[in-house]
Amino acid sequence: MKKLILKGVIMMLSLTVCLSSCNGDDPIPVIPTTMVTLEVPANLENTVLTNANAKLTNVETKQVITVEGSKFVKDGNGYKIMCNDIQAGTYNVTVNGHLDFTLNGVAGQKDFEVSSENVTLSETSHDLKMVVSTFTAQGGFVISEIFFTGTSTAEGKSYSGDQYIIITNNSDVTLYADSIAVLESAFLTTTKEDYTPDIMSTHFSVQACYMIPGDGKSVPVEPGESLTLAVNAINHTIEQPNSIDLTDADFEFYDETSNPNFTDTDGEADNLDKWYCYTATIYQFHSRGFNSMAIAKMKTSKEDWLENYVYDATYMFVFGDFSKEMTKSGIYKVPNGWILDGVNLSVESVREWNVLDASIDAGWTYCGKVDRDDTRFNKSVIRKQDANGKYIDTNNSTNDFIPEAPASLLN
Repeated sequence: MKKLILKGVIMMLSLTVCLSSCNGDDPIPVIPTTMVTLEVPANLENTVLTNANAKLTNVETKQVITVEGSKFVKDGNGYKIMCNDIQAGTYNVTVNGHLDFTLNGVAGQKDFEVSSENVTLSETSHDLKMVVSTFTAQGGFVISEIFFTGTSTAEGKSYSGDQYIIITNNSDVTLYADSIAVLESAFLTTTKEDYTPDIMSTHFSVQACYMIPGDGKSVPVEPGESLTLAVNAINHTIEQPNSIDLTDADFEFYDETSNPNFTDTDGEADNLDKWYCYTATIYQFHSRGFNSMAIAKMKTSKEDWLENYVYDATYMFVFGDFSKEMTKSGIYKVPNGWILDGVNLSVESVREWNVLDASIDAGWTYCGKVDRDDTRFNKSVIRKQDANGKYIDTNNSTNDFIPEAPASLLN
């Protein structure tokens, strides 16, 4: 009898041990290393990540693991960080920080935060990828308006001192406008010549170059914001009541001259850095739009550009039976790869060709349908916008611009 009771007790103890073993909590595996990869947009260059951290929150236990950004290591165009000894489980992951970079040669910066929810980390699946997709880093600086026609006085005369050009940050990141130059073509769209050498496929031939000064990060432009560059940043309404007050312009094309008959007024805005201009007096845009315009990120020094980016072009002048080889000397050139945006301008009745390569602008736009059209005054060419407010940029000004639009800065 005692043997039977003892046997029963042993069986009950065994069952208790078994149930305890089956129903108890198994130990949670610990993952020795978890690699978090941060990918940034592929078109960004020279990226620098600062003020970053990665936060992993366990969905079940609410435990938060934070890894300082100083442990991020650059890997190609992205960054990697190693997290050690994390328990397997389901996590919400957030990575935030600040990126400095260059986009199309232009310096920029952006704060970001990316997150991913319910990420399962296990012994067999313990690495995860985070993509900085909160901004696309598309676009960049574009020419959004050129007011070259000037205004008309009460007497019907032309007044062109109030010309301006507006450039806009068309991306969704902050960009710096330092070292961006405004360029005017050396050749007219109304006079076609077979120039030798023909460098249009590689360079833009210019007769004026004025650059926004700065140390690289002096002129920040927020997404969607613009800079107004005035030929003369004064209140033109004092002299010409039908004109514009341009004292709030960001920069101006100021010219120092030795000719006492042609003196420029130094207006309210900061002066652009004048690299070169064909005229020895005061620069103005062609008031009928015979010259094309572009903006470029200058990637060399002023001294190097003036010495090494100049050439002579020959062409054959023909008038009836008479012909003679001519030389146009001292033409400056800017590599097409430096150009951020360009606009061919002309007038339909006298237009002969485009002077920007088709890769920059395959079309053209205008104010005035015939030469010396009196209706052109007070009008500009303005870039179209899509439903989201972004400027349309298909590298074809015929499609991208509204011709003969009322100048935006006129009251």
